[in-house]
Amino acid sequence: MNATAPELLNPDLALKTLWGASRWPGAADSTVVVAHPAWQEAGRRLHQLIGVRASGRLHGPHGVGKSYLMHRFTQSLSPKQYRVLRLAHGSLMGSDLLRQLVRLTGQSPQYRRGDNVLALAGVWQQWSPLWPVLVLEEAQNLNAAALEELRLLTCARADTQSPFSLILVGDQDLLPRLELGINRALVSRLGFCLQLDRWAPASLSQYLLERLAEVGIHASPLEPPAQELLLQSAAGIPRTLNLLLQRAFEVAAFAQRSQLTRADVQSALDTLPWIARDHPTPR
Repeated sequence: MNATAPELLNPDLALKTLWGASRWPGAADSTVVVAHPAWQEAGRRLHQLIGVRASGRLHGPHGVGKSYLMHRFTQSLSPKQYRVLRLAHGSLMGSDLLRQLVRLTGQSPQYRRGDNVLALAGVWQQWSPLWPVLVLEEAQNLNAAALEELRLLTCARADTQSPFSLILVGDQDLLPRLELGINRALVSRLGFCLQLDRWAPASLSQYLLERLAEVGIHASPLEPPAQELLLQSAAGIPRTLNLLLQRAFEVAAFAQRSQLTRADVQSALDTLPWIARDHPTPR
């Protein structure tokens, strides 16, 4: 066996020698500032709406940047004005949701539902004049009992003002779920509905160049047919583009090839069959 084979097949070494990159492009811990117009507009509108203490919904396909938007948005809220509670999943049942919310406030959850409701009401008063902002992601998975608990929490004050701003974040199934008659009372308290849609080709192409430049690759190593297939296959979803970009670079790295070909992108697609199934592209 050739003693140098392990070195030749070292993808991290190939990454540096072939492209001079500091790390693999498309990694999840990106520091690229998202400049997509719809993404930035949604962030601006969130600031406006929370500023007037509104509640509402943010929805869109998986992978368009909803979670990253909420992370950036909540991080930008002034701690002198707001307190944020954020749940990253919506699979909790009604009572479990209340208990988890109590834990997030730093309190010890109780067994009885009413005690947890009282505990949360006390927290809202304790935090005043700071305004609570409750963010629930993957909200399309909340069952009817959990949604009813949220509605009851919004009714805690004697006046018509909710004691906190509620932001439900979910995929394309969120709106149909909320439109069920059983959720009508909660929906009547949601004052806005924002959407993040698939990115336009020009925006996704610019995003690709930014992801490459982020790791030190300032001239795209993708041949035009490869880049075309990559963008077509991503179908306006930046997360999908990131996955394909990583796999295609790995294929080229193992082949010791500095230029990424259409065949490299196709090989990446073959390792991610769900992309090819949902967004078929011509070979």
